[in-house]
Amino acid sequence: MKLEKIDKTKTYVIGVSGGPDSMALLDMCRREGISLVIAHMNYQIRESAYRDMKIVEDYAQAYDIPCVIRMQEKECIGNFEAFAREQRYHFYAELLEKYHGEAVLLAHHLDDHLETYLMQKQRHSEGKVWGIQACTIIKGCRILRPLLSMSKQDVMDYCHRYQVPYGIDETNLSDDYTRNRIRHQIIEKMSYQEKQELNEQILQENIKKQETNRKWERFISNWQYTVQELSELSKEDIQSFLHYLLYDKMHIAINHHEIRQLIQLIQSGRDGWSRELANQYEIYQEYGKLCIELKDEVAYAYTYDHVQFEKTPYFCISQTGSSVEALTLTKDDFPITIRNAKKGDQIQLRFGTKKLNRWFIDRKIPKKERKVWPVVVNKDGNVILVPKIGCDIAHFSNNPTLFVLK
Repeated sequence: MKLEKIDKTKTYVIGVSGGPDSMALLDMCRREGISLVIAHMNYQIRESAYRDMKIVEDYAQAYDIPCVIRMQEKECIGNFEAFAREQRYHFYAELLEKYHGEAVLLAHHLDDHLETYLMQKQRHSEGKVWGIQACTIIKGCRILRPLLSMSKQDVMDYCHRYQVPYGIDETNLSDDYTRNRIRHQIIEKMSYQEKQELNEQILQENIKKQETNRKWERFISNWQYTVQELSELSKEDIQSFLHYLLYDKMHIAINHHEIRQLIQLIQSGRDGWSRELANQYEIYQEYGKLCIELKDEVAYAYTYDHVQFEKTPYFCISQTGSSVEALTLTKDDFPITIRNAKKGDQIQLRFGTKKLNRWFIDRKIPKKERKVWPVVVNKDGNVILVPKIGCDIAHFSNNPTLFVLK
């Protein structure tokens, strides 16, 4: 995406930190006559943050460019880089909506692209692409990066040639961060030719990655979701497929170690295994099928102090039904509670005690359904009905009070 190809009839939000890269892009866009709204975030962490904010403010005022500054007050929990990125893209999304913006312009350059690629390789962390994309969608925002063909030195030369003001982020000078070490120890020591060769290597790897993705698209279109089909693939192909399915298609963050564990489980031949992914998903094998779903722990409980016929998202209390849904109540049972099944639930039937989990397994009830399966409990906390199993021996009669339908 070159600057001259940007539609000048549209408005663009531009992320500007006050550093040389974003200030250079801001100046280039202004000279090209592109309609802009500057977005600047002050995290109030660095000593130089207010200096950088003033650089941005002064430039915006000098050229009459709309400028929105967000003072980040929200407390960071966990990794600051991930937190800052999340807040930044929320900010961009707000401004795109408010100003009817076409896209967000960001100042990543060739050196950033090469650094990202080397970091991915070092961490065994393959993304949707190797390196940085010139055009992409992040958090619902269309992102354009017009400077990816320019080196860091090109950007610095521009700032000096046109006397563009900028500030240096002192945290970029330290080797405490992986990206900084790669920048200082590898990228900055590369010649122009070496950078171009590495850039060409990344391009070829991305072409190969696109071909691989098309292969997995064809595989998915014919896949019956059986683990057996996956286990017949090579270890390398299972790894490639899992990355494509989980990261590229479902946007689930997964690391190299987690993928290795999943490969071992898939190739183990065992049924019934389960793993958590990214703290909010569960991937598991159930009756030979590979299942992935949100790990939302459903919990519901409806309490009744008298007979009431109604329909809920989880069950229906009806005047008609089958014998395995029938329940005869007395006043001593109230209040009754209808809730989702829990671990350890069991019911006393005519032929003995039946553990609910055992029944689920015997009937091959999918895990997703087990989480929301209703059970009826009387005031003493005893399970007196499980739809499809039936009621306990004390609550059976030929003239039931109600029926609870799953």
